[in-house]
Amino acid sequence: MDNPLYEYQPISERPKLEFPNGARLAFYVGLNIEHFRFNLPVSGGKSIPDPQKMGARDYGTRVGIWRMMELFDEIGLRASAITNSDVCLEYPQIVKAGVERGWAWIAHGQTNSIREAEMTIEEEKVFLGDMMAVFDDSLPSRPKGWLGPGLSETFATPQLLRDFGFNYLLDWCADDQPFPLTIPGMISVPYSLGVNDASLMNGGTHTGSQYEEIVMDQFEVLLEESKKTGLVMALPIHTYLVGQPARFKYLARILRTICSTEGVWVCTSDDIANHYLSLIGS
Repeated sequence: MDNPLYEYQPISERPKLEFPNGARLAFYVGLNIEHFRFNLPVSGGKSIPDPQKMGARDYGTRVGIWRMMELFDEIGLRASAITNSDVCLEYPQIVKAGVERGWAWIAHGQTNSIREAEMTIEEEKVFLGDMMAVFDDSLPSRPKGWLGPGLSETFATPQLLRDFGFNYLLDWCADDQPFPLTIPGMISVPYSLGVNDASLMNGGTHTGSQYEEIVMDQFEVLLEESKKTGLVMALPIHTYLVGQPARFKYLARILRTICSTEGVWVCTSDDIANHYLSLIGS
């Protein structure tokens, strides 16, 4: 694909990627913490208000995420918190709990109700500036990573983010390793749609046991292939999906298994970006 944001480089032609302490597979949990504005449609819906979609998502922030926190504490896992800036305003208790746990914070726009694809450059500058002002008031430091709401960008987004001090994107699910972007100082860190609970569970298309099977199949193949070179496995999760009781037990089994497997570097997306940037000298 003739994408001006990055060059084609097959994985077979890259030097071996190594991780700290001899680990082979870097694993992080991308915890999506989202806010949907009450006066806007939710995820393609048309009703306002929409009790079904709004209530389901509110479950995630009222109940699901707290269930997840207990599991993360048990395992000793630091989340990569992919967060709308609205979350800082609407659910400050969540942000406080995440800061206390040393989570990494990844910017996820202002709200999942607004995507940037239709914005002009000037509109996007203002939108991102307002987002950053909220993060500056709420977090110990500015996020360095970005996932667009709905993985949305404009052609200008990566450079605008770099201007705000970002150094990595999660939007481009094109690889099992980090790779440089054509914007100096910016890289891509792997994210995943294939094991994303939103891809698998929105609409009730997969059960919890099927989710567990798919995620563990992904893990087993990547772990085996990582004997050749370091690879990354991202596990994107949403508080309102695998935070539900009927699904949560499968998430718990997944995380207990992966996080106790030899050769796995349990880390954050920030850790991966910082390590890779140190290797390529950026």
